[in-house]
Amino acid sequence: MTAAPAPLPPVDESPLAIRARDLARLADERWDLLIVGGGIVGVGALLDAASRGLKVALVEQDDVAAGTSSRSSRLIHGGLRYLQQFEVNLVREALSERARLLRLAPHLVRLETFLFPLYGPPALTRAFYAAGMTMYDLLGSRKSGGFHRHLSTAGALAYAPHLRTRGLRGALAYHDAMEDDARFTLAVLRTALAHAPGSTLAATRVRATAPLREGGTVTGAVLEDRLTATTFEARAAAVLDATGVWGALPDRPFGGGSFSVLPSRGSHLVIPRDRIPARGGMTLRIPGRVAFLVPWPRHWLIGTTDHPYHGPVDRPPASGEEVDEILGTLNGALDLEITRDDIVGTYAGLRPLIAPSDASSTVKVSREHKVSVEAPGLVRVSGGKYTTYRVMARDAVDATLGDAARRRPSATAELPVIGASTRADLDALAARLGSVGGIGEDPGRSLVDRHGTEAAAVLE
Repeated sequence: MTAAPAPLPPVDESPLAIRARDLARLADERWDLLIVGGGIVGVGALLDAASRGLKVALVEQDDVAAGTSSRSSRLIHGGLRYLQQFEVNLVREALSERARLLRLAPHLVRLETFLFPLYGPPALTRAFYAAGMTMYDLLGSRKSGGFHRHLSTAGALAYAPHLRTRGLRGALAYHDAMEDDARFTLAVLRTALAHAPGSTLAATRVRATAPLREGGTVTGAVLEDRLTATTFEARAAAVLDATGVWGALPDRPFGGGSFSVLPSRGSHLVIPRDRIPARGGMTLRIPGRVAFLVPWPRHWLIGTTDHPYHGPVDRPPASGEEVDEILGTLNGALDLEITRDDIVGTYAGLRPLIAPSDASSTVKVSREHKVSVEAPGLVRVSGGKYTTYRVMARDAVDATLGDAARRRPSATAELPVIGASTRADLDALAARLGSVGGIGEDPGRSLVDRHGTEAAAVLE
């Protein structure tokens, strides 16, 4: 693993002056790659291209991670349920990336224990789910999270005292990873800008409205500055469409493509931690439904749903039906009566799944990603999972380079995210900030978990 890039030095210019300068560069210079979309895949592609020595720019019509990349379940995981759909390669790849992100961004990605309660015929139930969990371990989970453990009924209730006891046969305890999705996306962007400060650029509130063409080749994009309503052109050897669910809109800037994007809404509830006593995360199942309880400082993030979505893609809400669906799963698995009065917040994100436009269900739609060359100079990427963003970005940049990708390979497999260090160094920094900085142990740990080696500078 190489050293994490140093943050960019502070500048005296105002943010608006820096933005004006960046937009002038965007219009005046020619780029090797122009990326449209500032979610995790777009910023991942920015870092990937920078790692290869490309001159690369990114534009985002809103803010970084304003869409799906700030509305996830906060999990970096292999996806246990995908084993039921026999997507073995997807699970293996995701678990490999989980291990990589734990190593490259230990301040932002951390392991969490999850309890999987067992219900049903004693021997058959435990054997069935243990077999699936063993496969999860062997596909890669054991390398970064260790093997799963068996708990007795008493052990399960000690972990989560309000599990429904009727038919409870114990539990399995396993590990998956968690992250702050928006913070992680921003960190990847900052890593790209710091890795190659003279050759990378990112501009927000800039919308691509149409491709530039010379003959049949895409040579850039027409852009609109949403702050001033002015338009200008950016020219590049290749354009990468990483707009995610916005690729499902009829007025998408680069037109129709070789595959359809089907948005799937995943809704979540936010409930105070003390309302559901438990030592850590849980994966709860009732017939036909699954809910993750993800610990989030003083709250639980609980979800998620998985239904086709055909409404506006900007900041979709959690529907009342989906709120009731999640509450039904909770109350079917716990002997608590969780109601709407316990909810302090909801949010929903849209998954950009690759599926036929007439798909009636998204539960069994693959989470594999797809990269396609839509025209000379234009590549499109969509689908996939947050966990595998780095692989998606690598494959997309490979496609923009074509045969040249073999001469300019990706270097992100060993490139730490800004703020990264060893776990021991981060723990020592948290302790030092808590004592010497005078803020206490918990605030010191919280700062390091969000900012890594930059935590001291934030405190200053």
